[in-house]
Amino acid sequence: MAGTCEKCRTPLDDEGACVTCAAEAEGLKNVRRGAFAQVRELMTLLEEQGIGAEMEQVPATTKEERHHPRWNLYVPVEELEKAAEWLQRDWAGLLEDPAAAEAAARGMAGVDLSAGGEIACPACGTKFTATAGQADCPECGLSLGVEEPEPGEGQDRGAGERG
Repeated sequence: MAGTCEKCRTPLDDEGACVTCAAEAEGLKNVRRGAFAQVRELMTLLEEQGIGAEMEQVPATTKEERHHPRWNLYVPVEELEKAAEWLQRDWAGLLEDPAAAEAAARGMAGVDLSAGGEIACPACGTKFTATAGQADCPECGLSLGVEEPEPGEGQDRGAGERG
């Protein structure tokens, strides 16, 4: 990896370019960085408000981000005020919603996959039993971070399959 942008702290791509600064040069403003599902949902909501939102993958900085990349959500600079106003109104409504408060609590609690047994998905609350090779929520598809082992890592001698 080539480091981070001195201006905005975005990870640089393999050629040393900053995707966020390149988007700003095209008249876009980054309003959110996060996981694909969250950024995609916000983009859809903004588009429903008539705001021309776009999203772009951010170069990975860690092994985890290579498996679960972060994404930037952009809006045109001339629509930034409208987008910010709508997002603030939307979040204010969520603060009063008991289901949103429960979801926030699940997200803050985290999930200990090593404990075994039944777990609750931090995103949707669905309860399921995660296994070493499969920890995706059967309801919403949230991946809870089970990574593929590096070649030769975690394999028994003579075993040709990963568990």
